[in-house]
Amino acid sequence: MTDLSALVAMRLTHDLAGPLGAVATGIDLMEDGDAELRALVADGASAAVASLRLHRFILAPSEDGGSAQGLLAAWLATRDGVMLDWRTPPTRPSLVVGLAMTAAEAARRGGLLTVDGDTVAFAPAPTLDATVAAALAGGEVTVARAALAGILHAAALAAGGTIAVSRDGETLRLTYHGSALPR
Repeated sequence: MTDLSALVAMRLTHDLAGPLGAVATGIDLMEDGDAELRALVADGASAAVASLRLHRFILAPSEDGGSAQGLLAAWLATRDGVMLDWRTPPTRPSLVVGLAMTAAEAARRGGLLTVDGDTVAFAPAPTLDATVAAALAGGEVTVARAALAGILHAAALAAGGTIAVSRDGETLRLTYHGSALPR
């Protein structure tokens, strides 16, 4: 089996390469003072910071789930047209926010991401990559794009729960079914 931590590192590197490249290019050209250029730099930096903060929240969870909605909203603001409907806080914020990130990354462009307790719904339903779907179900993680899904499966299992993936018409649902035991 490929080392999961190496795949996570590859994933983070991939996620940050584009935004940080834009920041570097913008800084090189910043002396022009172009407003469009400054916006490019700001957008790139914002996307990188939002991705890092969200990954840190998911991968190094704390007991404080209060920042979950804000972190997810900030990251979604860097995605093309994905809107957030946060209805009910989840029982396992870092795990459910990870499921939300997984669903949003599967979308090509736009859509509505709903967090309602331990269920994440995305419409119109994106198609999960087969390796990501397999990792959420406990399959072997062999590629970087499935690393987060593998970690989410392991976290659900460690908490005594499972992750269910379903498609309901035009809606993709990712649900954490937790244990009846207290945290």
